[in-house]
Amino acid sequence: MLAGWQVFVSGVVLGVSIAAPPGPVNAAAAYQVTRSWLAGWLTLLGATTADGIFFALTYFGLTALIASGEVREILFVVGGAFMLYLAYSTLRRASDPPGVVPARGGRFPYLLGLTIGLTNPFQLAWWIAVGMGMISSFGLSIIVGFFTGILVWTLFFATLLHAGVSRYRRVYPILVYASGAILVAFGVWFLYTAIASLA
Repeated sequence: MLAGWQVFVSGVVLGVSIAAPPGPVNAAAAYQVTRSWLAGWLTLLGATTADGIFFALTYFGLTALIASGEVREILFVVGGAFMLYLAYSTLRRASDPPGVVPARGGRFPYLLGLTIGLTNPFQLAWWIAVGMGMISSFGLSIIVGFFTGILVWTLFFATLLHAGVSRYRRVYPILVYASGAILVAFGVWFLYTAIASLA
């Protein structure tokens, strides 16, 4: 049996390992951080809130109902369409100078991150596949470490990105195009998965 501190550290490591890989949330945060550090961090915090919601649903056994049948397919379609919309919104602003606030959509980065998190089928699938086992194996004690790890990553990632953009303005268009490309890839993948499940 693991000691309390070992469970906490395990949760931190797991949280960082889940939050760090490239994905739609980090891509959106990378674009938002070109406006300000706070905008990038709030995007990540919104997605972390989505994880909190999925945790609550997992704990009460509701994620299995959400991910079953037609609801799962609808989630992939909505998630794919939303990612493609974000990609379009990101790429069409690639020529704007850093720090320009988008006319629409970008003024509420927390809600943007929350929406991406809630419409990301893979985020939900992780909680169904791994989250349930994590809670059943270690109990609620691992959750504190898990969300600590995610929050540590959000602070580190937003700071790292913002430092790069503020010091090297040439990084800005590369960051925007890379973010847009990642969002396109995830959007297409989500839609493909939805179509393939109907075949």
